[in-house]
Amino acid sequence: MEVLIAILSGGAAVALIEGLREWLGRRYERREKREALAQKSIEKRLSAMEEQNIAQSEALKYILYDRIRYLGQKYIADGEIDFEDRRILNGMHAAYHNGLHGNGDLDNLMRDVNALHLKRKD
Repeated sequence: MEVLIAILSGGAAVALIEGLREWLGRRYERREKREALAQKSIEKRLSAMEEQNIAQSEALKYILYDRIRYLGQKYIADGEIDFEDRRILNGMHAAYHNGLHGNGDLDNLMRDVNALHLKRKD
């Protein structure tokens, strides 16, 4: 009888261990699925943010292009520019050209602006 109890006890222990192993395996799989979904969600949000950043950079590039072009043409038509206005316009052009990777269309305009006579600010 003791042998039978020992065999049944051993079998019960094995069954218990196997049941525990299966439970832990399912729990691990659920956690892996949750983490994969969370990672996918994060990647989707990052992609959307990157697309929005690109669109905003392009919009800013066009706004700066238009403003630099307008001001440059105005100063050229006036035939002069003061030092502070030229410094600001060159800063805007540097941000457009270098920071936003402008295409160089304004380089000739800026060369003409920088060649203008400097007027004294009143």
